[in-house]
Amino acid sequence: MRFGKRTFVLSLVSSSLLMAAPLTVSAEEDTSSDNEQELIESVSNDFEMTIFHTNDIHASIDNFGKMAYFLSEQRAAVEHSLYLDAGDIFSGNPVVDLQDGEPIVNLLNHMNLDLMVIGNHEFDYGQDVFRDRVEQSTFNWISANTQVVDSSIVIEQPDAYEIFEFGDISVGVFGLTQNPPATNPAGIVGLSFGDYVETAREYEFLRDEVDVLIALNHIGYSADRRLAEEVEFFDLIIGGHSHTLLTEPQIVNGTPIVQAGSNSSHIGVLDISVDGETKEVSVDGRVQSVADLDEALVDETVQNLVNDYNEATEELLEQVVGFTNTGLSRDGRDQGDVALGNMITDAIRGYVNADIAVTNNGGIRASIDTGDITARDVFTVDPFGNELTILEITGHDLLEVMTYAVNRYSTDAGPGTDLQTSGMEYIVYKNEDNSFAEIDLYMNGEPLDLDQTYRLATNNFIASGGSGYDFSKATVIQEDAGLITSAIIQHLQDVTAALGAVDYLETEGRIQILPISERAQVEENEEDDIAESEETEDINEELTDDEEDAVEESTGESLEEQVTESTTDTDTGELESDALSNEQNNGVSDQTSSEASEEPVSIISQDNETYADGNEEQGGSDYESEQSISNFEEGSVEADDGKETLPDTATATWTIGLTGMGTAVAGMAVRAVKKKR
Repeated sequence: MRFGKRTFVLSLVSSSLLMAAPLTVSAEEDTSSDNEQELIESVSNDFEMTIFHTNDIHASIDNFGKMAYFLSEQRAAVEHSLYLDAGDIFSGNPVVDLQDGEPIVNLLNHMNLDLMVIGNHEFDYGQDVFRDRVEQSTFNWISANTQVVDSSIVIEQPDAYEIFEFGDISVGVFGLTQNPPATNPAGIVGLSFGDYVETAREYEFLRDEVDVLIALNHIGYSADRRLAEEVEFFDLIIGGHSHTLLTEPQIVNGTPIVQAGSNSSHIGVLDISVDGETKEVSVDGRVQSVADLDEALVDETVQNLVNDYNEATEELLEQVVGFTNTGLSRDGRDQGDVALGNMITDAIRGYVNADIAVTNNGGIRASIDTGDITARDVFTVDPFGNELTILEITGHDLLEVMTYAVNRYSTDAGPGTDLQTSGMEYIVYKNEDNSFAEIDLYMNGEPLDLDQTYRLATNNFIASGGSGYDFSKATVIQEDAGLITSAIIQHLQDVTAALGAVDYLETEGRIQILPISERAQVEENEEDDIAESEETEDINEELTDDEEDAVEESTGESLEEQVTESTTDTDTGELESDALSNEQNNGVSDQTSSEASEEPVSIISQDNETYADGNEEQGGSDYESEQSISNFEEGSVEADDGKETLPDTATATWTIGLTGMGTAVAGMAVRAVKKKR
């Protein structure tokens, strides 16, 4: 531990007093100098406190027993202390996420957390749950730049700051939240988020009201540095969001900045001193590795709660989130579209209202059998917990990405396909020697407009360059727009509720591999289809007044009245769709369900998968894919980018209770049938 000047002086004086203790000196014989007495009084008038801080816990509660013991022992050893958290306590562990965050709030209550700033992932479970967790907390949630602009939402206006009184010394803690928060858009409806610097300047008056002023931020390390450059009245900035591990305070424009990694890996420890005369504030800091704490020293109450929550997860993972008659297979995904790939990309596209969705085959780790679909099934399909990224990309740039996707899976046996799609189809052409020739992209059956810009949704693994993908020409609209698992579960729940089952054909022809010799015929067929469509439109428009009169004369009703009655319930205005639904159902009811998973995949351990080209695919993550669902290993920590770079397993939220945007079932290529047992 580093010692500040003030701490060193106190140690020196204490040592001199102890050395003099054996002497017996009367008042008349006291030879202490006036300067020494003044020094002792000055030291005794200094205010000392310790602040403990965490950030980006992301539901990682397995170490809480050790952490609780450490915090309790350390706080008992000092007269004044605070425990602060810089946001993102949710999303990252099914033990917490399957219960909408209740376990971690309960545990933090037991650990005597004093205050937290609202992080972007605090909105992941939806606004009703946000309200419930705030009400459950014994600590306050603050954010100065979060404003409730719609009074009808259930979220109440958060406090901008909180002031703690320690005798004659007051400590103010002010909070900032990421703008805009990287979360499901439905979680932040009715909220607005202000500029960091502008908001901070509005609260400069706090400088005159408190002795110590702290910014508790969830905006990322780079943004913290910019804030320190622009605003000079904070004594300290405690940061979060970027998962940055700072082993000691970083001084920017005279302001110390600290951050303690992520996923319960470290606890920050700060010694704060206020000079008794000048009121000057000194900060000294370090981080305590949780891994280095003694495994035997745990808070029994907290540890027992953690054990209970972990045991309860097994039952929660068996929750039914959907039903399928056909099963959803991943088999053959390197040679075309497959049922599971189509379902996942439909889910992604609907979840964030994108034009197109793509996901890589390596992130699809297991098939789903017929019958009930459980949360465990979803986490087995996607054990990596990747987040969604929304991009704007031109057709030209998307064509480059798709060309790369085909090339990376092309072998001597022919081209392969790596990206499953929704909202877009594509045909891969191969030469006579089976080498890759061309790729054509389509939307709604027509060639994709290469000059048009599209809203594309994909996972953060390939969006950030995983497996060599390059989206650098695209514009990032939103990172961490929700979890793949959340999108899948929302889709499964919505479709099952609306249609009885989530059923897909084995392949729908979204992706095809054809000989180059057939390209001309495909293009000719496209032209014929377009011409036929235009001809049909012309015929529909050529209905004469005489024909309309003839219809009215024979039926006694106008054509307009007949059309209205045939499509609309005149009492409710709802579309009559039973006939259409039955027709859709009959189209798939003969689909057999004999296809089983390619192989059973354990939710506890996911092995790397080898494809035809011999390359190991990390399955949607740039970290080792073998991982425990309840005991995540830490990923690497990245700093200085100002963006949230979530370590692999701990990042990605296993959230299934999100109140996300309703998936647009209509328009998706879902083959639905009534539920059959």
